[in-house]
Amino acid sequence: MSLNPRVAFSAAFVVVLGLLAFSIVQPFLSFLLAAVLLAFVLFPVHRRLSDQLSSPVSAGVLVSGTVLAVVVPIAAFAAVVAGDVAALADGNQALPGLESVEQVLRQQFGVQVQLRSRLRSIAGSLPGYLASAAPGLVRGGVHATLGVLLLLFVEYYLLKDGAALVSWVRSVVPLPDPVAEELAEATDQMTWAVLKGHVLVAAVQGFVAGVGLFVVGVPNAVLWTLVMMFLALIPVVGVAPVLGGGILYLVVQGNALGAGFVVVYGLTVVAITDDYLRAFLVDRHAASLHPAVILVGVIGAAVAFGPMGLFFGPVVLGVFKTSVDVFRDHFEMG
Repeated sequence: MSLNPRVAFSAAFVVVLGLLAFSIVQPFLSFLLAAVLLAFVLFPVHRRLSDQLSSPVSAGVLVSGTVLAVVVPIAAFAAVVAGDVAALADGNQALPGLESVEQVLRQQFGVQVQLRSRLRSIAGSLPGYLASAAPGLVRGGVHATLGVLLLLFVEYYLLKDGAALVSWVRSVVPLPDPVAEELAEATDQMTWAVLKGHVLVAAVQGFVAGVGLFVVGVPNAVLWTLVMMFLALIPVVGVAPVLGGGILYLVVQGNALGAGFVVVYGLTVVAITDDYLRAFLVDRHAASLHPAVILVGVIGAAVAFGPMGLFFGPVVLGVFKTSVDVFRDHFEMG
């Protein structure tokens, strides 16, 4: 059976244009994936809000909320980190934790290590490094600025016209309507299951662990809370490295009571949060993912897609499994 030349040409033409389109969006892929994720999460809110307001106004309000809730805190955090580095380079910032570490190493092991001077030396060399890397930093800054603007615009139009886009995609996909409907519904359930049972649980667990560090007075507790929110996305790692570092810091500081509190708090409140919150939030009707699949999705997608892979990796693998199940049921595969 020979292939129709028109069909072959059409297929090749679409493939070539698809490759060209991907090469266009690839430099900003992480920002576009972030826009898709935000639009997916906010779309139910947009649908309810647009009943009271017009669709463009509702989308504009939600994008403005994204700026206030995400972009502004990230910019403020970057400014604080830059200020701390500058103060460290000038020698104006006290480092009591390092002083205690130096004292323990000297008294217990007889090792003389000038951690403070070395750290300040590294920080002092940063201006020269930044000057030599200025062109690359400028390009990176321009790329990040354009990426954020693109993220906000794409988020706006996905909220405003997302329903029409989904309808168009379903109209061009060569699948029977029942199959397309079930696949779309299963994909939606899987995505929400991953977001609620993986991403949201990680954020809450990181926040709860951060509260414990804040209570006992660990420095930069807000920073370490953000770190734990990301580490909690990785099943094997979790919040343990940061909590362990906090315990070590408290022991070095001579705060045995605080260290014991963090140990007990981590083994009870933080651990229970993961188990019970995950069981409460995950939709039992949606397909669940094995922790090994989540681990592979997080690490593999982070390498392939950058930071947004932490969120999209498990979703992609979950949707793949769901699509196999749907096709098997409808087309008697296997």
